[in-house]
This record gives sequence, C-alpha cells and structure tokens, in this order.
Amino acid sequence: MSNPATEAALNRSGLTISRRDDVAMTHVALRRGRRADLDARVSATLGLTLPDTSRTVEAAGQMAAWAGPEQWLVIGPQEAGTDPSAALAKALNGVASVVDVSDSRVIFRVRGASAADVLSLSMGIDLHDKAFKPGDVAITHASHLGVMVWRHADGQGYDFACARTYAVDFGHWLEDACSKRGVFA
Repeated sequence: MSNPATEAALNRSGLTISRRDDVAMTHVALRRGRRADLDARVSATLGLTLPDTSRTVEAAGQMAAWAGPEQWLVIGPQEAGTDPSAALAKALNGVASVVDVSDSRVIFRVRGASAADVLSLSMGIDLHDKAFKPGDVAITHASHLGVMVWRHADGQGYDFACARTYAVDFGHWLEDACSKRGVFA
C-alpha cells in the first residue's frame, strides 16, 4: 500500500483504505481487585470510562477499545516529544499493567458507504448494521491473521489493529477484499 499509484486507487469509488501512523497505542490490563481504582484513575487521566463489553468509548481525543476481559487498547494522538504510554503507566501505577504497543501494532482504516459490503465477503463476522453497531469491537481473523476490528462511531467505517509483522499481508488482504467487489478496477 505504499505505492503512490495504489494509494490513489484506494481513494476511488467512495472507499478509502489508509494506514494510521498518527496514533499512539497502549495496552492496559487490570490488576486483580483494582477495577474501581482503575476506573477512577482512567476517568481522571483520560476523561473516559473503560467499556465492560466489546465496545469502544471516546472522549477528549482518546479512545479505549475493549481488548478482552479486563483488557483495553487505549489509542490517542501521537505527538512529538511525548510518550502517552509512559504518562498512562504513571497514572495507573499499581492498578493496571501498561504496555506501549505502538511499535508492535498497525491500524488500518477503511471508510466509505460500501465498507461493510466490501468487507463482509471476506470476514467471518456479520458487519450488518443490526449485528455490528457503531462502537462495536470484535477480535477475529481476516485471511488467517488475528485482528481487532471496531466500527466507527459515525457508522461509516472500520479500524483494524493487527500485528506489525503482518501489516503487509493484511494490507494485501484489504486490497484483495476490495477488488472482489470491483472497487479497484
């Protein structure tokens, strides 16, 4: 997806596929018996409440996505000279394990009115509006690659987090999934 001609093609037909390099990602795992403390500190630090189920929540430019029981992926803007994971680790010290995963994960964004139709042909989850609502999260596979996917709050797209070691393969899978629907001719 780094070929300029391919990137231009990825922005046609009302569907856009891009790679998000503008974010920092932090994995947060609750320490046993500390949920109330964690909730209070996350609220004070990030201005949001961690979801209990497979959902996302957003506030003040930050997003928390449920990543499994008592685990979350916190995503926020990457700003030069700052380390959001270190700041979060300091704020959550003693109540959660905090790991910067920005270098180990990649987020791909798929936006457009036809995104659900395009992706549903190649994914093992139901992306219909009634089944996968805005803010929903799923941990699944796409082309035998483990991914975490969430639907944008506006309902017009999806973000996929995958291991950086599989980013090239996942990018190819996205291109192939779109070509099956005739998006790229």
